[in-house]
Amino acid sequence: MSTHSPSPSPEHPILAGMVAALNPPDDTSPLPVGTRIGGDVVEGVLGSGGFATVYRVRSPSGYVSALKLLPLDQGPERAERAWREMLLGTRLSHPNLVRQLGAGQWPLENPRYLWVKLELVEGPTLDEWGLAPGRTLGEVVERGLEVARALAVSHEAGVLHRDVKEANILVSQSTGQAVLVDFGVGYHPACPTLTKGMFPPGTPAYRAPEAWAYGRAHAGEPGAHYRAGPGDDLYAVGVVLYRLLTGRFPFRPAEHGGEDVEAVLHRAPLPLHLVNPQVPLAVEEVCLRLLAKTPEARYPDAVTLCQVLEELRARTDVDWTRVLHPERWRPMKPWARWRRVLAVVGVGLAVALGAWWLGFGREVAPGGRTPEPVRAVAAPSAEAPPPPAAAPPLALRKDSVPVKQQQTSGPQSEATSKRRGSAVRTACLGLTGAALQACLGTPQQVPSEPLAPPPQACPAGAVETMTNTLGLRIGERNAVDWSDVRGRSVHVQEDATLRVGGDWEAGANRFGKGWKVALPNKTRLFGRLYVKEGRVYGRFTEARTPQGVLYPVCLELLDTGGNVGLELQPGSGPGKMMVDPVVEVRVVDRFP
Repeated sequence: MSTHSPSPSPEHPILAGMVAALNPPDDTSPLPVGTRIGGDVVEGVLGSGGFATVYRVRSPSGYVSALKLLPLDQGPERAERAWREMLLGTRLSHPNLVRQLGAGQWPLENPRYLWVKLELVEGPTLDEWGLAPGRTLGEVVERGLEVARALAVSHEAGVLHRDVKEANILVSQSTGQAVLVDFGVGYHPACPTLTKGMFPPGTPAYRAPEAWAYGRAHAGEPGAHYRAGPGDDLYAVGVVLYRLLTGRFPFRPAEHGGEDVEAVLHRAPLPLHLVNPQVPLAVEEVCLRLLAKTPEARYPDAVTLCQVLEELRARTDVDWTRVLHPERWRPMKPWARWRRVLAVVGVGLAVALGAWWLGFGREVAPGGRTPEPVRAVAAPSAEAPPPPAAAPPLALRKDSVPVKQQQTSGPQSEATSKRRGSAVRTACLGLTGAALQACLGTPQQVPSEPLAPPPQACPAGAVETMTNTLGLRIGERNAVDWSDVRGRSVHVQEDATLRVGGDWEAGANRFGKGWKVALPNKTRLFGRLYVKEGRVYGRFTEARTPQGVLYPVCLELLDTGGNVGLELQPGSGPGKMMVDPVVEVRVVDRFP
């Protein structure tokens, strides 16, 4: 799996599996090209994370690999973690596991670093590969089988991965197989426990129900620490398979961001064939068993999972060539739901106008004027939206139809008016919900205002990650944006993501030697927006770097003047928020 291709960019996906997310050494200057470490020559930096820098190196024979440099002089805990990662790698050898090629200390005199040389796997992360258009059912199940084989070998060696996710699985360009990387947070009984928090390092969306249950049962208990087992890795494989097969996670995020722990603990995931009809029941059964609420209800071990997937793959009654995602599938977002509603409204209005035209259009007095009912339903100018109008009652009353009539007199006019109202009401009867309200009433021009979320604690580990790992300070602010749009308002949705435009640097007062990059350029911030009293507020609970590293965060949305929330801009409408393109976020230790 080696390669002699040109040096990869800093966004190479290998970083997702090679860069641990802990504090960096004080000396963050990269080694110059040409530096020799363990006989290899440094050709460039693949990337740097909180705890290590990863270099592209070449051996005297021309073999290109990745060399991870971990500090030894940052305290006993850091040194222990470095040795731990190296020792775990020596226990593992398999085509579906990243291969450790060597290790040592550097410099030879007064060593300050431990270096670990790893196989350089060229290829996309599993989600980039699996959600691409045209990917077949057979290919996805085959990658899942390869991940199960990797876990079977590592578990047999007594090593738990503890952070199985798509970003830590690469699909090799040379072999086409899945390769499990990043054992930086792995566990072996011979290695001491270094984690001080409730949970081991990992990604909340892939955390097993038994871990969440332990966290609830021991909340606030000093020294409580959840001990992961093989069932945790198997549950994470279930999340990976569910996402590859359907394009979404088994459980939606909580209403105001973060994981919906109630759903993970007590609700069954939506059956896969309902989300994606291309998923056969035989494959769905395996995935849902991996997502069972207790480890006992899942497969007993990774070896059994391998056997099940091998038998499944050998079945001839399943069409393994069926395409899972003809187009890149995305879960429906709030704006998409509004599009559907507006489409139904449009059909309803067309029916109503058609009924008016066929029923009595010829009875309207001539003269070339636009018929009054058409003007009554025409969209108002976006430049000056009217104030919100109260939604009309759903009951169909004779006096509730807001259709203007021609001001004529006499019996014929009265009859025409009655027929006109009857026709419109009949056309509206076929609609429901928001479509019926739109047909019978004046549409609002300001987004509806759901109840503002109550005060909320930050996600588990967010404050510690922001202050200790990233070096950010509570109250610190940074400019971010929605996209490359400038000079005009942008349309954002309830679950819109923000982008860090340029490196977000942590202050020098935390690390003593200059500045460090806390969140790199193009990091995405995920959270939720809501509207209250004409302003948009936001809570962001997860940051994802371009290399796929996830951090729990606690950030609130500000305008560029430092005020909480954003002013709605002209053009806002139902389910449509128009805001300034450049905003700020502030580091907080609790959402007010």
